Amino acid sequence: MHEYHFTPGVMITGGILLSIAALSIYVSRVQLPAKIRKAYLKSITALAAAVETKESGTVGHAQRVARLTVELARRLGLEGRDLERIEYAALLMDMGKANVPQRLLNKSDPLTSEEWEILKSHPKLGAEMVAAVPFLADLKEIVMHHHELWDGTGYPDGLAGEDIPLASRILCVTADYDAMISDRPYHTRPLTPEEAIEEIRKGSGTKYDPRVAEVFLEMLDSENAIAKQAIAA
Repeated sequence: MHEYHFTPGVMITGGILLSIAALSIYVSRVQLPAKIRKAYLKSITALAAAVETKESGTVGHAQRVARLTVELARRLGLEGRDLERIEYAALLMDMGKANVPQRLLNKSDPLTSEEWEILKSHPKLGAEMVAAVPFLADLKEIVMHHHELWDGTGYPDGLAGEDIPLASRILCVTADYDAMISDRPYHTRPLTPEEAIEEIRKGSGTKYDPRVAEVFLEMLDSENAIAKQAIAA
């Protein structure tokens, strides 16, 4: 098990993680009432926000991805506890970045092979961290594999196709989409939503589960149509 040494800039992350662990001991023994679930979700969101302060352009990324992920998962037939799990996983998928040097997260030049290996460690680090919290332990595989690609060229384990957990395949699409349209150090500019949609379409069947990508694009089309109707009204 990895030992977590939180730097001064992310000390809040360790404190929130301990708070979630303590709360999880309670909620794992009782049915989760709405008020407690709301408090729990607030703590997880705060943890995600604490990690995001390390990386330029990512503030709000986890919450945006969580919104897209829950809606996409619902359209793919997930419900109940499975929806809760994927929402928590979306918020916590990048928690391992708390142990990645900030200079790498914000580097605009290409990463060296050594630096890239360090960055690629964050899914495993995050998986170990959620596994240490009883109520989050069943998120481990989702967090571990959210950078796996449909054709097997992703990381950390090079899983392919349906060997990748469905929730991870969903996160791969939603997280990539939000990253494409956001300011990041490694972008010369963020893509427009239309450009990002085209990238998702081109990646269907190679980077992304084709069914997940198809439903995601249908979802965006539906949301765009609703937005246009609201403007017209």
